[in-house]
Amino acid sequence: MDTREQAALREAVRDFLGKHHDSQAWARLTGELGLTGLAVPECYGGAGAGLAEVAVAVEETGRVLLPAPYLSTALAGAVLSEGGAVPGAEFLPGIASGALRAAFALGDSVTASGGRLTGVAQHVLDGAEADLFVVRTGDALFAVRAADAVVTPADTLDQSRSQAAVEFRDAPALAAGCAAERAEELLRVMLAVESAGAAAHCLDVTVGYLNTRVQFGRPIGAFQALRHRCADLAVEVASARATAYAAVRAAASPDGSPAELAVLGPLAKRHCVDVFWHVAAEMIQLHGGIGFTWEHEAHRYLKRAKTSQLLHGTPAELRRLVSQRAGLC
Repeated sequence: MDTREQAALREAVRDFLGKHHDSQAWARLTGELGLTGLAVPECYGGAGAGLAEVAVAVEETGRVLLPAPYLSTALAGAVLSEGGAVPGAEFLPGIASGALRAAFALGDSVTASGGRLTGVAQHVLDGAEADLFVVRTGDALFAVRAADAVVTPADTLDQSRSQAAVEFRDAPALAAGCAAERAEELLRVMLAVESAGAAAHCLDVTVGYLNTRVQFGRPIGAFQALRHRCADLAVEVASARATAYAAVRAAASPDGSPAELAVLGPLAKRHCVDVFWHVAAEMIQLHGGIGFTWEHEAHRYLKRAKTSQLLHGTPAELRRLVSQRAGLC
């Protein structure tokens, strides 16, 4: 599925995150690896790659639940790169270097008038750490510096990733030059990719545990009932990854149609996050008593899966959206 360059990128990112996956990894992630600038043009200090390469990095950060705003920041770089030269020159060098951390405020309650924004956006992913907000007002996108907004961090179930309520009080804004609908679908696609990576990690850890936990004189992974459950999970994880990357291809292809992305974005997000939730729940069950403890990582993945399910469309809302856009109802 990966090109040779993408495979090399995946190997480098996985190797790095295997050693550095705490909140202190941001400086090296953005400096040494330059991951936030993957989709930023070279003239602004980026790598000049594309959404497919961003997806590779997002999948790998999802495997470790990296507690840093990588997904939002790297995607903001990609979105602003599709806009005009003015927002690009203003913000892309900072995104590429990691000096600017970004978040998307894509609610329906923010309005624009005369280059200024007013309103409140709730549940802004990575909003508590952001230096820059990419904000939806109707069909348009605007970029607003966090210093011009009122940011209130929110308590969340998933403690590895922040959310915030962001209020704009006649805040100065710069038109981003990209369609708001496309930005939201790209965010759904990246949440799908992240979930597919996290689900794959949950399955890997579970299979490893079943192959080492001995009961009745043999590894419990040798018992047929458990092997069948893992086989079913493996099929689900493979389908999630295939669905996620079908959406990535639709988003990244110059020949892709907006109508195709409009269906695949919510479809991928719903399917991949639901698979993630199921695999994370099975991870806890199949680990037995240790899976229920605070010390084991399983609960962190279950919490990430549940919060991702509720962001940018619940499963029911996305199912309805897909059926409408695909002409099924």
